[in-house]
Amino acid sequence: MADFFQTLLRGRPNGLRSRILGKITGARPADPTSAAGSTRREPPARAPDVHVEAAEKSMALHKEPPRDVTPPEGYEVVLHKDALEKGKIIEIIIGGTAIAIANVDGTYYATSNTCAHAEGPLGEGTLEGCIVTCPYHGWKYDVRDGSCKTNAYAKVATYPTQIVGNAVCVKL
Repeated sequence: MADFFQTLLRGRPNGLRSRILGKITGARPADPTSAAGSTRREPPARAPDVHVEAAEKSMALHKEPPRDVTPPEGYEVVLHKDALEKGKIIEIIIGGTAIAIANVDGTYYATSNTCAHAEGPLGEGTLEGCIVTCPYHGWKYDVRDGSCKTNAYAKVATYPTQIVGNAVCVKL
């Protein structure tokens, strides 16, 4: 039961909360294969005043989104095209909306970050080809069209993406 509450407070080892806490406290996330996460340090006594988007950029992305790019009408610049490695997925908060951006062999796809089953963060899931697996209960989604491979009646929203210069742009 204690592990459940630790995960709830600190987040999963690859999750956004865990990365933010690690950046703030200097602690490294525990190796999921180690015994009960013994390498983690305790989180600070009170929640730090951190702007999530800024923390997200500094921890997960190696390059800032280009500022000199004018996105197409209705699109937002979300990240530098070289910031996300092929075969990886990440959650980004843009315009108050959490989305998952996936790089599938150099083609970028954007979906809702929320799993239709239990609202798990798809951006923290694993990406194999075009299929992202939710870290909560293993539901699988195709990032190209949002279709669920686990339940044919479920689907997540997808958003159009465009590459403009070095920027990945998403239309919300």
